[in-house]
Order: sequence, then C-alpha cells, then structure tokens
Amino acid sequence: KQTGCDARFDNLTRQLYATDASIYQIEPVGAAFPKSAQQASLVICAAADAGLSVTPRGAGTSLVGNAIGEGLIVDFSHYNRQITDLDLEKRSVRVGAGVVLDQLNDFLKPHGFCFGPDVATSSRATLGGMIANNSSGARCPIYGTTADHVRSLEIVMADGRLEKIGQTHASLRSERVKIERFIRAAKSEMIERWPPGLIKRWPGYGIERFLRAPNDLTNILAGSEGTLAAIFSAELMVSPLPREKGLGLIFFASVAEAMQATVELLDLKPAAIEHIDRPLFDQTKGQLHFQAARDLLELDTKPCESILIVEFYDDVAERLSILESRKIGLRTKILTDAAQMNLVWSVRKSGLSLLTGCVGPAKPVAFIEDAAVRPAQLPEYVLGLQSIMKPLGLEASYYGHAASGLLHVRPVLDLHGASDMRKFRQVADQTSALVRQFKGSLSAEHGVGIARTEYMRDQLGDELLEVLRQIKRTFDPKNVFNPGKIFSDGGHKIDNHLRENFTRPLELPFQPVLRFAFKDDSFIGNLEQCNGCGGCLKQAGIMCPTFMATGEEVMSTRGRANVIRAALELRVNGHDPLKSEELDAALSNCLSCKGCTPECPSNVNLALLKAEVLHARWRRDGLPLRERIFSNVDLLGRIGCAMPALTNSILDFKPLRALMEAALGISAKRSLPHYARERFDKWFAKHAGAAGSDPGYNGAHGTPQQQRGPVILWDDTFVRYHEPHIGMAAVKVLEALGFEVALAKNRQCCGRPAFSVGNLDVAAKLAKHNISELSTVNSQPSAPILFLEPSCWSMFVEDYRELKIENAEDVAKRCFLFEKFVDDVLAQEPDA
Repeated sequence: KQTGCDARFDNLTRQLYATDASIYQIEPVGAAFPKSAQQASLVICAAADAGLSVTPRGAGTSLVGNAIGEGLIVDFSHYNRQITDLDLEKRSVRVGAGVVLDQLNDFLKPHGFCFGPDVATSSRATLGGMIANNSSGARCPIYGTTADHVRSLEIVMADGRLEKIGQTHASLRSERVKIERFIRAAKSEMIERWPPGLIKRWPGYGIERFLRAPNDLTNILAGSEGTLAAIFSAELMVSPLPREKGLGLIFFASVAEAMQATVELLDLKPAAIEHIDRPLFDQTKGQLHFQAARDLLELDTKPCESILIVEFYDDVAERLSILESRKIGLRTKILTDAAQMNLVWSVRKSGLSLLTGCVGPAKPVAFIEDAAVRPAQLPEYVLGLQSIMKPLGLEASYYGHAASGLLHVRPVLDLHGASDMRKFRQVADQTSALVRQFKGSLSAEHGVGIARTEYMRDQLGDELLEVLRQIKRTFDPKNVFNPGKIFSDGGHKIDNHLRENFTRPLELPFQPVLRFAFKDDSFIGNLEQCNGCGGCLKQAGIMCPTFMATGEEVMSTRGRANVIRAALELRVNGHDPLKSEELDAALSNCLSCKGCTPECPSNVNLALLKAEVLHARWRRDGLPLRERIFSNVDLLGRIGCAMPALTNSILDFKPLRALMEAALGISAKRSLPHYARERFDKWFAKHAGAAGSDPGYNGAHGTPQQQRGPVILWDDTFVRYHEPHIGMAAVKVLEALGFEVALAKNRQCCGRPAFSVGNLDVAAKLAKHNISELSTVNSQPSAPILFLEPSCWSMFVEDYRELKIENAEDVAKRCFLFEKFVDDVLAQEPDA
C-alpha cells in the first residue's frame, strides 16, 4: 500500500505465477505490477526490507525456470509497454521492459527499421526478458545477440536505487572498477575455457564483452537472468529492414546429412540456417493452421527426415542460384514470395509448442535444448548426442539454429514415471560432459535458471565461477535477486522443483463426458498439452480475446489451464477441485470461442476443459438459475417473439435490468438483443409459398434455368428470433445461385448455449434430436447444411462428436459455413 504499486498476494496470483514455460513450479509470495520506475524502486526495496527475494519477470516464457521464485515476482509486462524517443539518425529507440518484440517491430516497420534479434516467441517475448537472457534467435549470424543492440539501461538495484548504465553514463563507477579488476585477473582462464568460434554462448555476465568495453555495464547486465538488478527500460539500437529476402529449402534423408550440409553452406554468408526435423513437422499433420505450410513443403507427397531453411538478405537471386546449383540433399525448393516464406517460418517459430503437443504422457522435454558448439562441430556433436540417447531407448527432436551451432534437442520422456526420471538425469549429466568435451556452451540463449545451475561449476571452473560470484556480490550483496540461480546453494537441481503433475499425476474427481476426439482422447491429456509457452499472450489473431482485452494472465489460455490444474491438485482455497474463487475467476470470462484450439500449436481446447469442469460441478451441486436460462435461449426466443413489442419494452425497463444484473449477472450497461416483429421461419414459410414450393418440403426454389439442387439453411436462434434480415439475405443469395432452399424441419437449438455453460446433458439431448432429424430430412439426406453462425456450425462439426452422438460424423460431412459454401461455388463458376 505504501508503494502505490499494484501488488497481489491472493492465492489465484500465487498459482498463476508459480510456473513459466519450463517444467518447474515454485509458488511465490505474490506478484507486483509496477507502472513506473519509482513504483518498481519502492516495491523492490520493500520486498528486500521484508526479507523477500525478488524475481523480475516478462512474459514468463523461460524454459529453464528463470521467471519463477519463492519471494515476490515483479511483472514488468503488464504496464511497462511504452515506446519513446525514436531517433532515426542515431538509429535508437527507448522501450519499457514490458514492450513485446512484435510490438516494437510493428512500430519500427513504417520507418524502415527493425530490432535485429528475432526470437521465435516474438509475439510475446518482452524486451526486458530478451536483454536479461541475451536472446538472439535465428538471424544471429548477421545481427548477433540482444547485448549487441543495447545502448543504455535504466535499472533498479536491490536497495531500490534507480541507476542508468551505458557508455555515456558515469553511474556505478566504483562497481565498474571492481568488476574490471575481477575480470582482468581471470583473463587467461577465460581464454583457456572459451576458445573462439562459438557464435552463441551464455556469456557469464558478459565478462568477455565487458573486457572490450569496460565502461559499459550493460554488457554485464545483458544475460544476467534477473540475478543482479531489475531492468525497467532500455535504449536500443535498431537496424534497417533488409531490402530483399529469399529462402532456400533443402530436404534431407537424415539429420546427419543436414548437419554436414550446414558446414558446407556457411561460405554463402546466410542470414540464417535453421533446421527442422520430422518429429517437429509431423506434429503439423491435421492442423488447419499449418496445412498451407505442409502443402508448400510437399510433406505429404515427398517425405523427408530433415529440412534446412537457408535465408539470404541482399544479393538474393545470385546466392539462391549458387545454393541450388550445389545439388545438396534430396531436393531444393526456392522461395522469394513473402507470404510463402512466412508460412515456412510459422512452422519453425512454433517448434516448441508443436513438439510438446504430441499425444500421450511422453513429451519432448526442454532441459538440454540450449547447448551450442561451433558450427563445424555439429555433425560430431549430433553423433555424440545420439550415442547418449540410443542406449536409453530415447527418441529426440533436433531443431534450431544450425548456422550458430545451436540445436534445440528435446528427448521424448514421460516425467510421470520413475524410469524416465532416471533417464532424464542421465541424459542431463552426459550431455553436460559432452558439451565440455567440445568446449561448447551448455546454455547459449535460454539461460541457466534452475535447469543448469548445478552444472555451472563443471562448465566454468572454480576461478570463473568465483569471478561471477564477485560480480553478483557487487551488485546484489544481500542476494535479493533470483537467488539460487547460476550459483548453486543446493536448492536448485535439474530434477527438483518439478511441476506437481509430474511428481504426483493428476486424478479427476469426476468421470469425463466428452471424447476429446480431435486430440488426446482424454481430459488430462488435453490439459497437460499446455506447456506454458505463452503463445496465447499475444495481440493478434483470435487467441485469446479476453487476454487481448485485459492483459491479465488469468484471462489467457495458459492462465486458465494453470488454474484448472491447480484446482485438481487442491491448491485452491477450500481445496474443492470443482468449485473455488480461483476457478470462477478463470472460467467465468472464458468465451468458449475455441480460438485456442487452432491457434495454440499444442491445441489446448479450453472450451472443452471448461465445459467438463462446469458439468461435473452442476452434476454434483445442481444447475443454477442463470445457467438454466442461458441453456434455453431458443425457448426464450419463441416466448419473446409471441409479443415482441411488449417483450422489448420490458427488456429496456431499467429497474428490471438492475434486477437482472443482481440476480443473473447480466450487466445493465449492455443493451439486450430485441426480438423481431416477424420470426424468420414465419417469413420463410410465406416466401416459400409465394415462390410455389412444395410446402411439405418447407423450401423455396431458384429460377428454373439455374437449378442446382437442394440446400438446408440452418436458421440459428439469433437469425430466427432476433436478426431475420440476415437469413432473408442468405435465402436471396442462394436462390440467385439457383439453389432450392429449405429450413431444417423440427429443428431445435443446436445446443451451443447449453454446452458453453457446462449443461452437457441438455446439449446432448438437443444434439440427438437434430442429428436424427437431419439424417432423414424428407428423403434428402445428402443435401448440404449451411450455417450462418459459426458456433452452431462447430457444434455440428465438432461438439456433437465430442458428445458421442450417433451418426454425428455423417451429418458433419454435409455441414458448411454459408460464406465458405458460396465462395466455393463462385470459385468453380465465377459467372454464377
């Protein structure tokens, strides 16, 4: 309260911030969301005075547990998102630590500039997090790492001091002098431990860079993982956008061949050479979001094991021609169209979530995914990794930044079982030894965090580790910031602090009703698809609309999945897995829009998870009045349209609206949809009669010379009772195309409202009726069924099958969205 900072210590916040994108889980005391540097200073100082540790956090996308801790989480992503002081002459810009990379690049693009390092998580990665991790991404060969683009930093020290550091700032002079002395004393050890040639390496607080520019403490802070100070804002250097781009895709029969080819391609000076393998691109099968990319890569007709994505900036035609002439691999495909190149990059950027989205408890696990060697060592390094995996019977995916010598290797393990937990430890230990053998870096861009802290002594040696420890003491003598990370105190090991669902598998207190037919075949399987990658924390597309509107973690798909998991693990107030404040906060504002299902690369289906949890609650506790009303909006439509003028007047009556808000939670500030003076189905009956149709078929004909056969128009609740003009327009379009239009006879509500509030018994009853009617519509079972409302269409196409309704799949094959159906007709016959 004294700081004025938004700080939360409730159980919901503690559960939301107990995890990041890693396999680890540590419940904090609370979280703070500073709006200004002064608030950040006050809250960090207050936490330190109270004996709490401080963990700075951006988007929470760390794969090694950087963004979780036992004390206070300070989230800079919520408010601190200002972009200012763009100077095109100096090629610089100032950003708040919470600015997202895509947000910055969208701002810079009209000016012809970009921020060079481009991580795969660019839709949610914050600049503060990228600096703290010294992130780099695919185009490291030309842009280097984030540290290479930092001019100055505004930081908060552990005692609350605000300092500005950089070459043009004279602050922290005594600290600079001490740090330079520590580093120079260990120079020969650095040369011995770190021979040249590594493009990416966890820099050890940037001590190599600091030797080259000892007046610039930003080199120490970049890559420090929030263990020295908190970054509040940064002045960054920006780069001109490339004049042209081109991709060469090379397809291989094995990963080993691709690694050898990488070495042979470096002389062409590519902007990037990225590698993806079959375990990764096989995960795109059946995913609508990636089908265009699969078609472009011809993955279904020309199978391969491995693909190199070779990107060039400038002199593109010449270098692509040279690439093609080398006849490497099985085949080569050249792309220069921006849309096609973006399709390819979409697969690569979704690699993490695609892999963890595989069906079953065994998942490709991130724990040795960040080691780097020199590019020329890649073929031998991969052989070494395979020799570790093979005796243990493990498969792995090898994807990532081949041009930089960094492959994100992810062994497939089931961490729910003791056997694979032992293999997990064996692979980690042996990989650490293998990386030392190559004098590589066990961490190159994802950080040390929890996963690699115990290996730092072996990787760095006592002398260099002591140098880093002295730097830590200089900045943070009381060990306030992210304690236990990088310097082992025995508390952080690779196989402790694991998420609770690994150490104690989830158990359901109810029998699921839904099939989860499109993926996983189980409630727990789909819930555990959420790996915390944060793909839902974005501002574009359709996932997740509530997060886009509020910026609150609990309003994201990740947040909701974490709350459901916490409830099942009885980590909610009251220890009731079905009913709690935390569950209500997470689920009450979920729109059940299913935006997460196609856009989440792991295909988390929050709409199904929500429906199951609510159904189990209602089955146990009884269905509340509000949910009963929402389940029967079609019935309300029939009643409302009986006397529409009176009903509409009642709905606009302010005292009644206030009562409805108090009793049902329907906001009095929002206008309710009015009922139509004439129902659409009544209008259609008159229209059909006037057109001379067979009244028994309840349809209307197109003009005789344009007959195309019958179609069934599904008039949803809103079209029938509220917005009949939409249905009228649709009928006119279909008749103009020559179709014989009918309405579904005896149709009932599709069941979407009941399904969305968890009233699955009613939804199933409606589904059975509708499928029965549409399976035998007056001897016209093959007539296409057209939907004006996508949520009704998805009910037929997806959720009737989830409800295990007989013949639902046969009917689903005949269901089309109106606009897609008409577009297909016009595409085949443009003059129609």
